[in-house]
This record gives sequence, C-alpha cells and structure tokens, in this order.
Amino acid sequence: MIMFDRERLFSEQGVREPFHDEALLKLLWGERWGLRHPTGTLKKVLVHRPGREILELHRKRYEVEAGSLLLKNVAGRMISSNGRGQPDLELVQKQHDQLVEALRAEGVEIVYLEGGSHLLPDRLYTRDLGMVVPGGIIMGRFALYLRLGETRFAVETLTRLGMPILGLIQGNAFAEGGSFSMIHDNLAVVGRSERFNQAGIEQLRNILDIHHIELLAVDLPAGKIHLDEAFMMLDRDKALINRDLLPYWFLTHLQDLGIQLIHVDPEDPLLTINCLAVRPGRVIFPASGVRTSKLLQENGVEVVPVDVSEMYKMGGGIHCMTLPLIRLDN
Repeated sequence: MIMFDRERLFSEQGVREPFHDEALLKLLWGERWGLRHPTGTLKKVLVHRPGREILELHRKRYEVEAGSLLLKNVAGRMISSNGRGQPDLELVQKQHDQLVEALRAEGVEIVYLEGGSHLLPDRLYTRDLGMVVPGGIIMGRFALYLRLGETRFAVETLTRLGMPILGLIQGNAFAEGGSFSMIHDNLAVVGRSERFNQAGIEQLRNILDIHHIELLAVDLPAGKIHLDEAFMMLDRDKALINRDLLPYWFLTHLQDLGIQLIHVDPEDPLLTINCLAVRPGRVIFPASGVRTSKLLQENGVEVVPVDVSEMYKMGGGIHCMTLPLIRLDN
C-alpha cells in the first residue's frame, strides 16, 4: 500500500505539488520517473541489444551516428572520422552484454527497447530517443530519415512501462537526446548542431519552462553532432569536458556553479568522454581511455572499466547506448 500525505499533495483547489513531485509520481505513475541530476543513482535504463541490423549501416552506406551530413555537402577534402571498417557483430554483442552486466552489477534494472527491424539499423543508440527530465521524458525528433521509425517503438515501450511522456518535438524541429543534459534540477543544457536545431531548442525550452527548468544552448563545431562528445557530468560538482569543443562562456558558467572541470586526455580514443555515471562520482567508463581513467581516479572519481572498442566502429559509446529512465536523488 502506498502511503502519502494527502493534505500536502491535495487541496480543495486541486493538486498542490508539481507534476514531478516524487510522492505524487509514485502514487499515480507507479515509479519516481525521470531524473533531477544526471549523476543521481541510476535505477532503470533503456537499451537495445544490437543485431544484424548494424551491418546495414555499412552495406547501404548509411550515415553513421558520429558522422556529419553537413560536412558531406561542403566542397573540398576533409579528414574522415568514419573509416572504421565493418564491425564484428559477435564482438559487438559480446561487448554490449558486458556493458549490461556491468550496469546490473551496479543495481540497475535493464529495460530492452521493443519492436523494430533491420530497417532501423541505428536503434542501438537509445540515448537519442528523447530528453529525460524530472517526472518523465520529452520525445525527440530525428534528423536522419533512417531513424524516424524509432520513436514509435520507443513510445510503445515506455507507455507499457508507465513512464510519463511530457512532450514531443515535432514540425521542422530536430532534437536528439545525445545533445542534452540536465546540470541540476532546474538547469539543463543542449548542444546546437545539425541534429538539434534552433526549432528543436525553442520547442524544448517551451516544454521545460512549464516545469521551471532553464535551458542553456551551446553551439557545437560543425563536425560534431552531440553534446556528449564534449561534456559529461561525473558528479554533482565534477564534469568531464573537451574544452576545445565548448565555448568559453559555458566553461566559465560551469565554474561559477562550483563544478570542477576535468579535461579528457587527447591521446585517448575520440569517444573516451562518452561514459555514464551510475551514481555521483562513480562511472561506467571505456576501458581504452586509460589516461583519462587515471586522471579521473586522481580527482576522486570511481571508474568501472568496460571494453566498448568495437562499438566505436559505429560511431557511438557507452553514453549513446544507454537512456536512463529513473535516477534517484542522493
């Protein structure tokens, strides 16, 4: 039986507490959905175990996750970051299973994305499905046509779970969760890029304003598509960054908030920054990022190494492959 303070939650005029009040969420929606801070204790996460659909990314020459459509339309030769070769499906599945087991060892409940087919070769990257905020999720809208069908299956999965859907980006807007992060319970940030355009930012800001959450927007370099290539919260007062990809004003603002900035080692693999906090100051981290891992530990961050090296051939990492549905405050 759920116990709650009726006088606190209700009045003759209606519900007193905000939608994301934890007791109200538990009472009406069965869980304390969403997250207030991106490093709160992770309790439930959405993933998709990769199948043969990932091979379609190479056979049909689709644009992979970390690529840039914009740069393909610029005349002249540029250094390509996509020459990774075809992934080994068996190894990809093994590494994904190891990631899932590492999460389970931290007490995280795993939810698998349902539905889909070989026509959705990029659905491994569940992070991009939406923006998780206090009380639920705001569904995004993909910039790539090959990902458009993913939203339907995500909504079906989340609806069966009972997670509140607080909004849906639509029209000519693009918005992908890999370029979004909460900083604390009433402040969030998004990276403006070809995957998260100004229309998407404006729609997201309107929804967040209802929930009294301020939204910052930072411009990413043309060759970068998601904020999680440049910024990652590790603890309530620590962030992993690539300062070369972020504007000065944003770094200054983070420091003004009392957040210690730790710079990813440039000699580690490109996607080393793409990690996942499972609780404040403890992160699931790519095993190949040995220099940065040592730096984090020297600065009081616990590291759980997981090998995701084969995933890099598809252009994504640990953060890309995980969508937290519930984080608890600490």
